[in-house]
Amino acid sequence: MAGIVVIGCADQSLAYELRSQLAEAAEVEVVGVAETTTELTAMVVQHDPNLVLVHDQLGPEPVHQVVRDLSLRRPAAVSIVVSSDSEPEALGAAMDAGARGVLAYPLSFADVQLRVVNALDWSRHMMTLLAHSGPDEANARGRATVVAVTGSKGGVGTSTVATHLAWDVKREVPSYKVLLVDLDLEKGDVTSLVEARYRTSIADLSKVAQDLSVRTVADAVFEHESGLHLLLPPQDVRDVEWVTPAAIRQIVALLRQQYDLVIVDAGAHVTPVQAAVVEIADEVVSVVTPDLISMRALRRNLGWWESLAVRKPETVHVLLNRQSRLDEVQPETVRRLSPSPLLGTVLPDLGRKLQTASNSRSPEILTDTGWWKALRGVGRELGLVRDLAQPAPDAPAPAGEAATGSLDLAPVGRRATRSARRGDRGSASVDLLGVIPWLALVCLIAWQLGVAGMTYVWTGHAASAAARSVSLQETLPETRAAAAERMPSGMRSAMSVETSPVDASWVSVRTNVPLVAPGVFSTPWQVRIDRRVVIEP
Repeated sequence: MAGIVVIGCADQSLAYELRSQLAEAAEVEVVGVAETTTELTAMVVQHDPNLVLVHDQLGPEPVHQVVRDLSLRRPAAVSIVVSSDSEPEALGAAMDAGARGVLAYPLSFADVQLRVVNALDWSRHMMTLLAHSGPDEANARGRATVVAVTGSKGGVGTSTVATHLAWDVKREVPSYKVLLVDLDLEKGDVTSLVEARYRTSIADLSKVAQDLSVRTVADAVFEHESGLHLLLPPQDVRDVEWVTPAAIRQIVALLRQQYDLVIVDAGAHVTPVQAAVVEIADEVVSVVTPDLISMRALRRNLGWWESLAVRKPETVHVLLNRQSRLDEVQPETVRRLSPSPLLGTVLPDLGRKLQTASNSRSPEILTDTGWWKALRGVGRELGLVRDLAQPAPDAPAPAGEAATGSLDLAPVGRRATRSARRGDRGSASVDLLGVIPWLALVCLIAWQLGVAGMTYVWTGHAASAAARSVSLQETLPETRAAAAERMPSGMRSAMSVETSPVDASWVSVRTNVPLVAPGVFSTPWQVRIDRRVVIEP
């Protein structure tokens, strides 16, 4: 069976030489050559190779740190560092990072053959052990899923989504060890959503990043009464400077060994620390809201991540939060404007329903089943909980139901009472006959006014849809079709759409006000709504 190999090397001549030497040394299949550490990590996660050859000059991240991270994420993948430095110090540094050896160049065929054959044997042995260890042990400590939750901008609900997502996974699978890391160092809100009194923060771990151990990290984690574990930001803003990308890499590498799931609230600001988390995370979720400001911020953040070579847009999941049917920007528009794929599950707009849970710092108070079902759908799409199909939590049953019944309280002398009631009903009927025509006229006028008001609302929705269509540079028939979808079927024939003939800077929709009901008759009155058009890039 051929071994699978991934090469990380930006030097084309050296990469070609490695391919040639591998083809002669052993039966292997090179599935890809990565030119950056980001591409290397993505290839290893995707292909799960037996052997990883990485050049010590590969960037932008330190090679030894990348090797250490890969050895934790893929224990059966053997890493070998290719270096021009054959000194014992270089060999020791590579071994400390988790590499199985060092290949010195100029390459020697005998050395390459020895290293590759031994590495492939070791990898196959490790895969056999993992395959026979059972699903529980295979997914146990050391291969935790790390999910980075970011926001396109401030105020989109990043901390709420991250906190409630971690809370729901822990509630769904109590045996899971779930950790929530608040890495929004200056504006972290996790402690505003979950009550926690802690002394040690992530800054204290960063101060001793070079001497970290599993025990040190475990002592810094706060365990909530719900079973959820928390690693929180420093309370003194002056300690934020201790939290560096290198320290975060060390901390996350140790956290992978202790937990099943690590969710990181990475905030909305693109900083070196956030970029490091985005690069090493298994999944990245960017939270947006249904407005164009949020979408522009999303494109900006994705562009920065790509320019820093930490994450490509197609590997980021976009999560739409606070979605409502009344929004001008609907999920389909978000999907078309987003450079990254949009998750199929969207989170509803709960309005003030979240306030009680946030003010009391108790997520369990929120009983809206739609919210928790949507969050569980997000978890399913991200693969946070595998091979489990427990139903979503239902809202608690009401404490009691009102008893219904009837009591027969008919008085004595029932016949006399009924006769008196018949007389009263007769006089009331005569009075009512005189009032009915006036009531009907008032109701008809009120109904027509309501129809006129609804015509204004429908026309506004149609104008907004037409403006979005023009902003996406669609043709005029497509713009008219988009506007018609927002109108009742009986009013579409009387609707007209006009656009600016010069620069498409505005769009106008006209509609006749129907008489009594749409599709019956039309009045001579018209409703016209104009909308400005913002052309999206």
